[in-house]
Amino acid sequence: MLPHHLRNSCGVLSDLIRVCCHCRRERTTHDEWREHVPVAGEQLTHGICPDCIEMLYPDLAPTLLARV
Repeated sequence: MLPHHLRNSCGVLSDLIRVCCHCRRERTTHDEWREHVPVAGEQLTHGICPDCIEMLYPDLAPTLLARV
């Protein structure tokens, strides 16, 4: 992940909305996951939320979530 000052100077990264590829919830700036409301023209990038990691990858969840 880029330092905060670089994210803002790039502009592109700060405009992307991070959405879970499985449940479609969106990640907020406070690392919380909430229901995503689609807006025309928004730019999305995909990841996976902690809840979906635990549900889909139970064997790997402790290792993956320890990195977050």
